Amino acid sequence: MAVQRKMAAKPVRDHPFTTRLNRSIELDDADMAALDLLLSRWVIAKKAKDLIVEGYEYRSLHIVESGFAIRYKLLHSGKRQIVNVIVPGDIIGFPACFYEDAVFSVAALGDMSLHPVPLDSFTDLCLNRPKIATALVWFAAREAAIYAEHVIDAGRREPLERLAHFLLEMLTRLQAVGCASERTFGMPLSQEGIGDVVGLSGPHVNRMLGELRNQGLVAVNGHQFTVVDMAALQILGEFRPAYLDRVPIRGRSLQ
Repeated sequence: MAVQRKMAAKPVRDHPFTTRLNRSIELDDADMAALDLLLSRWVIAKKAKDLIVEGYEYRSLHIVESGFAIRYKLLHSGKRQIVNVIVPGDIIGFPACFYEDAVFSVAALGDMSLHPVPLDSFTDLCLNRPKIATALVWFAAREAAIYAEHVIDAGRREPLERLAHFLLEMLTRLQAVGCASERTFGMPLSQEGIGDVVGLSGPHVNRMLGELRNQGLVAVNGHQFTVVDMAALQILGEFRPAYLDRVPIRGRSLQ
């Protein structure tokens, strides 16, 4: 799945995982030291490699430093449903490590830099560092909220609305870890991949992107997406970013 490789260590405070934790609750020096130890090992996962395979045992976690992956389910018909896109700062292994066998597969979209973390080490971190454990509860809540929005996409939103919502979701998530500007981001998925998220065919996604461009809502240059009219796109996709925002606990004392 991955190969060990020595790399220049990124300061723990600049790591996307730490950035996301700090959005929920302010971490102290002891928390940072614990995270520095947790993130001390590095591996590289190559493009298109399966990191987790549905139905197989999986008992460790990988924290993403850079790169993208998809969490997906492959049906007997050969059709694929992507349930979430994994971005820098995310954790690979939830919920796979808590089940006897993995319930979804995870595949790298390109080369990825990962930190392997034994489940026992991760559990010890949560037990010993309550601020980190509290912030990680938000990780799980946010993940559930993303899945819920994708269910609403498939069940009730029209194709153009689904696409608008997904584009804004990706922009917001990437902004949170410093991987996007105010309106522009790099889309890690092909049009077919986007279709596997929102339940449309690749050609249908192409047509919907054309419609968004014609309406002056987005601009697309290869894999570079720019939101031209933020307010109109938010109205179209009924996008309210609160489900991706931090929990309101910053500054509270956790002992």
